[in-house]
Amino acid sequence: MATIPTAIKPAERLEDIPALVALGPLDAGDPRYVDSSKARGDNQLKKLRLTLESCDAKQNRFAKIAFTGHRGSGKSTELLHLENEVASRFTTVHLYLDDNLIRDCDYIDLLLWLVDELARQFAKNGMPLDKDALQDVANWFAERSLEEVQVVKKSVEVEAQAEGSVNYGLFGTGLKLLARIKSTLVGNVEQRKVIRHRLQSYSRDLVEKVNLLLDHAHRVLEKHGKNPEILIVQDNLDRLPVEVSRRLFFDNGDLLKSLHAHCIYTVPIALVLAPWNIAMVFPKSFTMPMVRTANRDGSEAPDGIRGLMEIIRHRIVIESCFTSIDVATYLVKMCGGSVRDLMRLLELAQVSARADDKAQIDHASARDAVKVLRIEFQRLLHPAQTYYPLLAQIHATKGDYSGAEGSVNPSDVNEVREFFAQLLFNGTVLEYNGEESWFDVHPSVRDIRDFQDASNRLKHVLAG
Repeated sequence: MATIPTAIKPAERLEDIPALVALGPLDAGDPRYVDSSKARGDNQLKKLRLTLESCDAKQNRFAKIAFTGHRGSGKSTELLHLENEVASRFTTVHLYLDDNLIRDCDYIDLLLWLVDELARQFAKNGMPLDKDALQDVANWFAERSLEEVQVVKKSVEVEAQAEGSVNYGLFGTGLKLLARIKSTLVGNVEQRKVIRHRLQSYSRDLVEKVNLLLDHAHRVLEKHGKNPEILIVQDNLDRLPVEVSRRLFFDNGDLLKSLHAHCIYTVPIALVLAPWNIAMVFPKSFTMPMVRTANRDGSEAPDGIRGLMEIIRHRIVIESCFTSIDVATYLVKMCGGSVRDLMRLLELAQVSARADDKAQIDHASARDAVKVLRIEFQRLLHPAQTYYPLLAQIHATKGDYSGAEGSVNPSDVNEVREFFAQLLFNGTVLEYNGEESWFDVHPSVRDIRDFQDASNRLKHVLAG
């Protein structure tokens, strides 16, 4: 997450833009934050908060919420904003999945990282967990996952004592033992498989151990006069490939729902599609709507355009950095409603303008930025004869792909579904909400000549 000054002024020069459009979630209180609920045309985020607040840990009613949406739609920023809104009631543990595990994640990893972060955060906030309680969990992990565990434990103890008494007094060897297991999981694929296989044999015992620590953490909060409710936000799981996320949420969803804490899990957008239907596992499911810059019939969506323009204005003085407001509006329309893509287009446009020794972003610089995005998509869409007829049909119907003859052979359903999920995952196709869910092709993709050729061929076919 980018470090930002306490007071931020919108950029008045092109040179100042990169720092203000850097990719990453915005912390609560960041002046660049814009409430985009009206622009999204949906109050899903408010519904999520109300659902969370209606649960009560004292009555053993823990919220278990799935939060879906496209990557780059702003989920992490909204989650951080939500955490700030409910801070008087909930103590939040915000977790990010390690980048090395994105393509290969298991519930074992999430629970291990949770225990580690829980202990660190409570100590940082002056409410350390009992080191014996932490040690008990760490020993449990080690004894069931590591070979020569006594040798490892002795090595860790010597290392901890050598580094000083402060952390040793707070944590004992618990955190160092957990860190040793974590580093093995991250750094050695074969050992990762061995450790997971061993721990999966004790899945219920594992959850019980973690829950004992969570119960202890609740008591620590109560002792310090805090409301004893813990909210776990497991972020960036929306980056998981479909098969990995299917195993995590569908095969092991019941384990994730067994934690003695309120939990929000980010979920890949593809898992809202049949046959997975994440709501079957997590009935409390909410989707972060993409900002609509156009309606299903192709007409402009003024609220969405205004909302994204407001996001620009919180970062850039448009009158100083653009030759006209039309140039900024063009970039808004070409981002497809993706906040991340809008930030990238702004960054690319200012680079293009400065490379041409311009003091402002003009139409040529904006078009050059879109070209970069377009070429990136082109590289994803090979072979062209496979992708573009499908994309042309999605754009024409605003629905999913139904095959060249308007239907899909039942034997091909799984293959077509996975293909469509891939397009949602990489942002080539975007889902929008309104009175109903609908899809469209990213505007930058619609600029590709192969797409336009496929669209023209489809029009001729439909015209008879």
